[in-house]
Amino acid sequence: MDNLQLQELLQSMTLKEKFGQLTQITGELYADVDDRELVETGPEFSRHMLENDTLYTIGSVIGASSAKIINLIQSEYLKKSRLKIPLLFMHDAIHGYKTIFPIPLGLSCTWDASVLQKAAEETASELRASGIHVNFSPMVDLVRDSRWGRVMESFGEDPLLSGDLGKAMIKGYQKIREGQITPTGVAACLKHFAAYGAGIGGKDYNTVDMSLREFFENFGKPYEIALEEEPRFVMSSFNTFNGVPVTASQTMLKDILRERYQFDDLVISDWGAVAELQNHRVAQDGREAAELALSAGVDIEMVSTLYLEHYEAIIEQHPQLLKDVDAAVLKVLQLKNELGLFDNPYADESLEQEVIMNAMSLEAAEEAARRSCVLLKNENSMLPLRKEYKNVILVGPFAGTKELLGNWACKGSFDDVVSLAEGLMQADDSLTVAAYETLEDCPKNELDKCDYIIAAIGEHWGLSGEGHSSVKLELEDRQQHLIRAVKNTNLPYSCVCFSGRPLALQDIIDDIPSLLWCWYPGTRAGAAVAALLTGQATPSGKLTMSFPRYSAQAPVYYNEFSTGRPANGSSYSSRYQDCEIGPLFPFGHGLTYTGAEYSNFAISGRKITEDQELKVSFTVRNPSRYDYSEIAILYIEDLISKTVRPTREMKSYQVVQVPSYGKVDVELTITLEDLKYLNADLQRTVEPGDFRIYVNNLDHSLFTIEY
Repeated sequence: MDNLQLQELLQSMTLKEKFGQLTQITGELYADVDDRELVETGPEFSRHMLENDTLYTIGSVIGASSAKIINLIQSEYLKKSRLKIPLLFMHDAIHGYKTIFPIPLGLSCTWDASVLQKAAEETASELRASGIHVNFSPMVDLVRDSRWGRVMESFGEDPLLSGDLGKAMIKGYQKIREGQITPTGVAACLKHFAAYGAGIGGKDYNTVDMSLREFFENFGKPYEIALEEEPRFVMSSFNTFNGVPVTASQTMLKDILRERYQFDDLVISDWGAVAELQNHRVAQDGREAAELALSAGVDIEMVSTLYLEHYEAIIEQHPQLLKDVDAAVLKVLQLKNELGLFDNPYADESLEQEVIMNAMSLEAAEEAARRSCVLLKNENSMLPLRKEYKNVILVGPFAGTKELLGNWACKGSFDDVVSLAEGLMQADDSLTVAAYETLEDCPKNELDKCDYIIAAIGEHWGLSGEGHSSVKLELEDRQQHLIRAVKNTNLPYSCVCFSGRPLALQDIIDDIPSLLWCWYPGTRAGAAVAALLTGQATPSGKLTMSFPRYSAQAPVYYNEFSTGRPANGSSYSSRYQDCEIGPLFPFGHGLTYTGAEYSNFAISGRKITEDQELKVSFTVRNPSRYDYSEIAILYIEDLISKTVRPTREMKSYQVVQVPSYGKVDVELTITLEDLKYLNADLQRTVEPGDFRIYVNNLDHSLFTIEY
């Protein structure tokens, strides 16, 4: 259909049909469907408005999966729909659909936009082959508090990196060609706008209270960057921002999202968030809740039906909103047309099995998993396993389990996962591998002939994700006892950890000689981790989120503001009296089996102006037998400013492929724009003066801004 035909279709719609297009529900009302094919990620909703013909005005369905089921729902809907406008199907494939990639926090530790774009491309192909058109991803909420369960969905604590990686995933999902989503792409939904990751106390759905300076400089920056890739959707967040629920905030959704960030496509609420305005006590009833959301700029109401219930009263009282409604409905129709649904609303069921978990997707998932792992500690080179170690015992809750997908695993199945034990046996058939949940389960004769123990520890996948905030981040007591019991065997050992968030390890870290942090690696988990443990590859990931020493140290992050009494050995400084200064493992930390060597540090000049940028160059040498990706990170420190600045800020980074025993010359750029910041009056400014450069905390040099 051309745009004129879409306009004519819009004009033929009743007001009820228009509001139907702006309503999203779950799919079981259209067909008797097995619950396994319907993924619901929120509380139940009132359905009294979905009787008779109202059900056949709806614009989109959330959570339905498989081409067969989606075709069934679409067919049943179109049979009774007056205008035969096809349904859009939407889903939460956060880190894969059927082929599961590492959790986003793990993916971010690659620092490599191409890895995340590839993960998104493969996910989009699987989604589209299954009949799904829109994916509720990526989440670019900046996160500093690892108590929040949804840190697993984030890209960590730095705004630049979070925005860049979100942008890469949007590009991968939508696969834009000539301005259109391709037949194997899906519409991306950037979420959760805004500042959802800053809830007080790390509690999900909680209040956010921050200055606009902090928002625009940090928490808003990832959205601003990612929006450059033009996602078709933005999801409004559950939280309040400075006293107003975002779902009802014209400041956030119109002044900032629409005007400042220039987003001009569809805004969808989160699950039930419009109705929850009543729980926030900013709306006394459903009509007022719907009116507030609609006035704020929420185009589509997800999984509640207040728009449909109260549209007549709202438009009668606020007729000016009809213009916004028509604009939103037209965007919905245009998206359906762009996706080709008016020509063919059905998925090709024969194609689904060809695409799902194909060899290319699995290979990409394994590479992403391998590169997402971070070697946090490696005393006495306890990893990789030495060639003489042939009898290996895996012990711990993750020794033999296949539950390595992490939360938000969409349609991923544990049956498809390669366990750690399986991965080790596949990686080296000369190894004898036995797996036990506890050391007591291991027969004495096996322990007597054991050469090496791997303690597979961590946090169960169900303890992170939405609604899973935790006050205690320490490794559970029984796992700490396990590590000490392994130590007492006097056998060589290391630890492999699976989790959805940074954990607080101060109490046990001295008993761990070597620690490989694997997050939740996905379908090819065991194969990827085994390649690292056996030395077929070296870990190369670096942390994107700092690890607290103790739970009470959270939030802890690298780019904290300077204080009048910087942390030092004195009690009269900004520190905890019963905890060492700084995180246990900081942002940017990550080891390899040998370690890159940086040399030949040079800066193109000592002054920077509007017309003259600086080039920071250096050489990275790889003294090992491994080809791997080194992550070079450039930070700046503003030595003197009129407004207090962070102690350090990342301004550039580059992932460089360094061949074994080879070297690579790297050049990073600093512009005057990189040095600007918002002052106390929210004016973007830069001041003459000195700055210091850091590259991976190793090299430094001063330069000066002058006009």
